[in-house]
Amino acid sequence: MNILDFKIALRAFLKGKWYNLLNIAGLALGLATFIFVSLYVDNETSYDRWNPNTDRVFLIEREMPNGPSPYTPGKLAAEIQRQCPEVEETGRMNTALFQLPFFTKSGKFLIKKWVGADYSIARILGIKSKDFNLNPASEAPTVLLSPQTAKVLFPGEDNIQKQTVNMMSRSGMPMEIAGVADEFPGNTNISFDCIGFSQDITAGKDQSYANQIYQTYILVRPGSDIGRLSKKIDKIYKEAALADSSLVTKESLAISSAPAIYLDPLKNLHLKPHYASHVNDQIVNGLVILALIILVVTGVNFTNLYASQASRRAKEVGIKKVSGINQRQIIFQFLTEILFQCLIALVIAFGLALIGLPYFSRLLGVDLSVSHINVEIIVQLIAALLALTLLAGVYPALVMAGFRPAEVLRGNPLGKGGKLSWARGLVPVLQFTFAIGFVITLIIVNQQVSFMKSENPGFEAKQVLYIDNMGIYNDPLKFEPVSARIHAIPGVRNVSVASNVPGGILPASYEYVVQNKAFAMQTIAVGYQYFETLNMGLKAGQTFSSTFAADSTQAVINETAAKSLGLAKPIGSIIQGRGGNYEVIGVVKDVKTGGFEQYIQPTIYLMHDPLGLPKTQILISAESKAIPALLTTLGKNWSSINKLDGDNFNYHFLDELYGKLFTKQEQLQSVLTYFSALAIFIASLGFFASAAQAIHARMKEIALRKIFGAKGQQLMLTLGKPFFYIMLIANLIAWPAAFMTASKWLENFAYRIDISATPFILAACMSVAIVSITVCLQILRAVSFNPATKLKT
Repeated sequence: MNILDFKIALRAFLKGKWYNLLNIAGLALGLATFIFVSLYVDNETSYDRWNPNTDRVFLIEREMPNGPSPYTPGKLAAEIQRQCPEVEETGRMNTALFQLPFFTKSGKFLIKKWVGADYSIARILGIKSKDFNLNPASEAPTVLLSPQTAKVLFPGEDNIQKQTVNMMSRSGMPMEIAGVADEFPGNTNISFDCIGFSQDITAGKDQSYANQIYQTYILVRPGSDIGRLSKKIDKIYKEAALADSSLVTKESLAISSAPAIYLDPLKNLHLKPHYASHVNDQIVNGLVILALIILVVTGVNFTNLYASQASRRAKEVGIKKVSGINQRQIIFQFLTEILFQCLIALVIAFGLALIGLPYFSRLLGVDLSVSHINVEIIVQLIAALLALTLLAGVYPALVMAGFRPAEVLRGNPLGKGGKLSWARGLVPVLQFTFAIGFVITLIIVNQQVSFMKSENPGFEAKQVLYIDNMGIYNDPLKFEPVSARIHAIPGVRNVSVASNVPGGILPASYEYVVQNKAFAMQTIAVGYQYFETLNMGLKAGQTFSSTFAADSTQAVINETAAKSLGLAKPIGSIIQGRGGNYEVIGVVKDVKTGGFEQYIQPTIYLMHDPLGLPKTQILISAESKAIPALLTTLGKNWSSINKLDGDNFNYHFLDELYGKLFTKQEQLQSVLTYFSALAIFIASLGFFASAAQAIHARMKEIALRKIFGAKGQQLMLTLGKPFFYIMLIANLIAWPAAFMTASKWLENFAYRIDISATPFILAACMSVAIVSITVCLQILRAVSFNPATKLKT
């Protein structure tokens, strides 16, 4: 491309500068979207990829009647190591169900995630420390802090080996710290504030197969057959469970041919864990599809807008051909011009990425920046840029290079005009099909999220506080003075204590026997007024009361438990547990403690739990106006109110905790909102180009119609009709596609809305409105000219 060609190209660009700038802006938006999504996908798919063992590490999960569980019995690891030569190493982890404050001279840190692990876990999961050698053969326990915890407790200290922290209170139990765990070199599913290693974390604890509280990881040898290994571990588990003397569900294991064990790869645990929601994977896949569609649509728009300017450069091409320049040189010239425009769009896209990434990061709850762009993303960008250049450039270049000099110089470059052809119409059909599909899906997602927020979960979360408390109040008599002091504060309605709160850590599942059949039920240890504090409805019978002395042998169950146990008249029924027999005194209405993605589980509530579930969560319901004064009073007097844990007053609002269950779906909703808006804008841009191109080709026809007396309304109807056909076709294609996509997404929810006609009608109205605005403006301009002027040219 010589200087003369460059000058000609620049003049042509400036002559249609608004069209061209609009074109480049649309392409820049598409490329910026590609950058955003590439960074996010790279971040989400990088979890534990830095671990050299990532392809050989698996988490052992159990398949239960109520769904999969990541927890297994402690003895299973040793049996696997003994009977499976394919397994190189096994390791177990256990996360504490409570928070624990650490104190030093410099400060306090609330350990929200305390993890116990076998030494072998360090090698399997890549946990290292420059301060301490994690030797699997060591018999001495080792405690490591996370770097964030160490910075708070020992600010400015580089070496904290053999430093001491006090647990529970400033003068509480001292514990020696071995060092600081190294920062992981990348994203990981393994997180902790403090981790304690020992040779066997199950030593001295319940070894029965009913005590399934450990996460068991295995490192398999290279080349192992995972399917075969899974069957072998399944057999080991079933045989050991059936031989165990505890109340395991022996009946279901004995008669079930389905596997009880599943091996979940470490590399899957972030995006699509077998035992939990796949919403992370859905967001990643959805964004990839959206980004590719938007990139293709912007490329097609670029092609259309560039091609629509072809007739303006027809004489240039004709003169060049007469002057002896061949078709290949002309094609190369136009491809070079388009590449320059694509490069300009890429520079603008990087600018948009710099501006928009902080907001995009907050939207998705991740830390992204342009500095995270790696070689792989750069290669993808270059490939996308070259693909766009070819996509956007080959067709217009071939069209313009194919002009016949004689036709061009006579003033007829395109050979013929005519109505909107099927080829021209196909592009806006596809563009608006995507846009309408996005809008329908977005409306359905909004309806589901609104449903989750407005639907009664079965309990009252507003005006309820829960306090993280280290004191264990399993004995109701010990909690009575605490409850009395809090009750005395004005505005307090009810006070209770429990082992679990809705939206928090899921309750543990234990086995119970009813009428010689074993059932798994979630178990929650509660105090008096628990059901009243959460305003849980009573279906039958009564709840626990301090006026009854027999509450140690009584139980309350939920509706689902009554149905699962097959109890037509549950009140008075006997449930056999590990600690003895319980008489059912009441049935409460079902509560969606785990949100709307999981079915309500059979649940038993016990006042006296022999399994030792610690009642640490203090619950307080109060009048909304009284909450500020209540918090002030509790903060000032907590040390005298709560003698077991007076140093720590950490409160939360229950509705905020429960609301976190919807965070990922709200992120999906927000992302889909902005991407849908972008898709609509880009589709409208493409429709604008298609309309301009089609109407420009019919200007002589319009002039003749005006001469023969056609009115403006008639012309608008004639010219606009093809575009409304396009909208009709786009809706007919988008509706079933959006319905299938939304239905698939809704399958993730145990409790969901029914898809109605409303989203489809709203999307259709939106598409008609966009067509009316986009096309009518073009048509108004087209029908307002003087026909004599157009016929002269």
